Amino acid sequence: MKNGFKPIKFPADELPHDKIIEWWYFNGLLTDEDGNQFSFMHAFFKANPRKVKLPLMNKLPVSSVYFEHSMITDIKRQEFYSSVNPICVPLPDHNSAPLIFFHFLTRPGAASYLSEVKPFFYPLKAENFDIFMESAKPPLLENQTGFLEVQPGRTTWYYSLTQLKTEGYITVKGKRRKVSGLSWHDHQWADAPYANDFWIWFSLQLKNGLDIVCFEYGRDRKTKLASIIDKNSIQKTYPVEIVPGNDSWVSSVTGATYPQVWRINIPEKKIEIVVKSLNRNQEINYGTINYWEGGLSVEARISGRIVKGQGFAELVGFPRQKKLAAIYQQRFKAEFMKKWNGFGKEAKKQFGKFI
Repeated sequence: MKNGFKPIKFPADELPHDKIIEWWYFNGLLTDEDGNQFSFMHAFFKANPRKVKLPLMNKLPVSSVYFEHSMITDIKRQEFYSSVNPICVPLPDHNSAPLIFFHFLTRPGAASYLSEVKPFFYPLKAENFDIFMESAKPPLLENQTGFLEVQPGRTTWYYSLTQLKTEGYITVKGKRRKVSGLSWHDHQWADAPYANDFWIWFSLQLKNGLDIVCFEYGRDRKTKLASIIDKNSIQKTYPVEIVPGNDSWVSSVTGATYPQVWRINIPEKKIEIVVKSLNRNQEINYGTINYWEGGLSVEARISGRIVKGQGFAELVGFPRQKKLAAIYQQRFKAEFMKKWNGFGKEAKKQFGKFI
């Protein structure tokens, strides 16, 4: 098939693939019983350590490695909490079901869990999450087929679940809070290392039933697409223009500058959107990789009518201005090896069953 294209099939393609990199990503906006709002992100990654070109991965004596990134933002208090588990050990029941069934030891005495008890219904349990997410729409296939060539010779499979009704509990500063709201799920896999790449990505959920995922990928030769699914689950992909506004935030840690306002235009649909970050300080550092991840306010003008909504942004490849590579490498190496050594012989033996 051309460029390796193979149609996405459910539920088979929800499960892990034999590719260089793959991720199962969730974000959302949740409200507690007191009316406080929290944005969140949680992502599980699977990588081939020999090919992915991520820090220290090639040191592990395995052919696949899992890790996770997580964040919660208290919007009212403008407080941001993030964590990176650089290595997750699959537990004995991991991948033991026909649908998604991830079960990881993330550190001694702590585990993360993602399952699919019925199609597109996901319990997620992690250090600060105990939530249930159920999709109200079928999957949105980016680029109509779920297969994209983002750069010459660089392809990826990609679909989204854009309307996940969410309930459960989150834990913030040791306090467990009952929450409800709306989440988003991305699943992507590719034979690409994704090292030193650049992309600007948005998920947008509008109150008129339109859900939009759009991105700009590449530093020089750019790929720019917007895929839309409407309230009737009709979907289509369009060209998009993404322009930063004049408001930016500079990280005190890396010196990287991240725009905080963006204009997104989809001319064929007469859609003009302005998105603004809900909290500025949302940089995550993973070894020598830095990126900005956070919730958005959304205001769209569609054929002259104003429609509001919510969204999320991911900004990757914005250059650091401080020479911290060596510091990050040492810090990450120490954390990585501490995690790996802390699992002990039995956990490592269990890890070996999944390589």
